[in-house]
Amino acid sequence: MPPIAAIRAEPRSAAFPRLLETRLAGRARRKGRRTRAALRIAAARLIHLNGYDRVHTADIADAAGLSKAAFYVYFRDKADVAVSVLRPFVAVAFPARSPCFEAVDPVRSAFARLAPLIGENRRLIQALEPLRDDAPDFAARCEARILRWHEGLLSSAGLDPRLAPLLAATSLGLAWRSPDAAAGGVAEEVSRLWRPAGAAPRQAVRAAPVLVSLVGA
Repeated sequence: MPPIAAIRAEPRSAAFPRLLETRLAGRARRKGRRTRAALRIAAARLIHLNGYDRVHTADIADAAGLSKAAFYVYFRDKADVAVSVLRPFVAVAFPARSPCFEAVDPVRSAFARLAPLIGENRRLIQALEPLRDDAPDFAARCEARILRWHEGLLSSAGLDPRLAPLLAATSLGLAWRSPDAAAGGVAEEVSRLWRPAGAAPRQAVRAAPVLVSLVGA
């Protein structure tokens, strides 16, 4: 069975792995590119289902219908293929230009999109933690991108961009919410807490325990 077809035979349950498959399938015309794409899709699905720490290169190769030796033709190690998955995911989650910034309530609009996106792909976000050790340069670039995105969000909302680290922690913390927790109220609650925060940073500090309980619900 060809690698791409092997991946398509797997259940389609994850939003981002499905998007990645759609993007790569149209571009992977040569055999080498198809094989590399199959490994990336397999890695995305396995990390999504099991978490980064519980996935091994042999698992990825097997899911793609390849030998373990074939894996190392295309990727150095698990971190290398994970980076190839996380790079586009972070770009999708935190785009350079976001329509949310133009909304009447940018914070509410942003979290209405982020809460379900991160919730559905929470193990991809969680993978950024071990990648601090396994791929530190990539993890640092991701953190910088995420911080800039939140600075832009706060500025567009008329809030203090210096509070971006706290809001970014709130966003990433959504990945550690209970999978059964409803995402519907997150956007409204975060928006409510952040409306007064730009004028007085200490108000955001007072809101921090509420934000922690919100993302940890």
